[in-house]
Amino acid sequence: MEKLKWIDHELKVKYRAEEVFLLPKEYQLLQYLWERPFQVFSRGDLLDAVWALENPSDRTVDDHIYRLRKKLMPLSSVLNIATVRGKGYLLKVDEEVHRSPLTKDQEVASSAKVLFHKYHLYGQGKALKVLEENQDIFGFELDVENQCYLHFMKGDFQWFLKGERSFWDVCYYLLHIYSYIQPDKEKSLHFFEKALAEEKLPESHRAEIRLLNRLSLLIFTKRLHEAEVQLSASKKEVEHRGLQHMFPLILLTELYLAFLKNEKKAIEEKMEEVKGTLEKYPYSREQATFVIMKGVHCFLNHEESKADRFFQEGFKLFKEAKYIPGLLISLNVILFFIQEFREESDLLPTYKKMWQDYASEYRFSELTSHIKSKLDCYLN
Repeated sequence: MEKLKWIDHELKVKYRAEEVFLLPKEYQLLQYLWERPFQVFSRGDLLDAVWALENPSDRTVDDHIYRLRKKLMPLSSVLNIATVRGKGYLLKVDEEVHRSPLTKDQEVASSAKVLFHKYHLYGQGKALKVLEENQDIFGFELDVENQCYLHFMKGDFQWFLKGERSFWDVCYYLLHIYSYIQPDKEKSLHFFEKALAEEKLPESHRAEIRLLNRLSLLIFTKRLHEAEVQLSASKKEVEHRGLQHMFPLILLTELYLAFLKNEKKAIEEKMEEVKGTLEKYPYSREQATFVIMKGVHCFLNHEESKADRFFQEGFKLFKEAKYIPGLLISLNVILFFIQEFREESDLLPTYKKMWQDYASEYRFSELTSHIKSKLDCYLN
């Protein structure tokens, strides 16, 4: 069956333009049947599967099946729950649902890619979500790269460990997730450099790592001379190749370096340059990052209350863009500069607590172990 979508946080299933909202047990029951289509289950089977730690009656199953059938009426052409007399229930799924003819139209596919890229640059998280959930209606399919980016953007990091995609399709994202949650940046830098030496890594990912990502880790590990040499080379290549989407990121990286060297004049000049560049290229993630950097600037000038306000404003912008990696990168940056310049700051406990909250929510410990295992396997 084509693209029945399960939206867990809303307890909703969606097919094309139809949406069905369910109660928690209805959702769990339907999901159990969905994962085992055309299998017959007795009431006892379903009680054990969905109400394992409870003590409901057989009537509970019948009531839930009755309500599910009513709610699933809009999807009856492709999905329905049948009764098998004397045995129980089974879910019938129509596996011959036809795709939109537009999915083969190259012009539509090309336009969708352009639209996706623009929404991505300008941080339109809600628009990206609409595109993702309505591919059937709009008549296109997101390719593997865009699927990866959407899961990455939403913070669905566990998705990258499910083994349904080639390691080389997800390697770039695993490296980034690992670099956010691994305190020892030397370890992250090691894997980035190993990846650069692998021919199987897609060229677009190789360029991003070589020009930008490795550079950031050189700064975090305070290899300043090496970072300056790489920064100069990256800047020239970005300008020569006209990689406009990288312009603001290169300037922000220069600002990181100026902060770390605490060069006041260079900082002021670079702040103005970044401001002007973002007026020309108003990419939302870079604008949010610049707000965080304004906070770092205030922190270095001992204006901690003002710094905190900028930090909170930056987090708000990342949340509005629905870009979870931006939150984690920013926390890395804030904690790095606080610990580097003034570890006794009253801000440190606040942002350490925020980090611990994210670590719990996104299961950093488990992610770190599993991602490292994959990276060790393929990059050593």
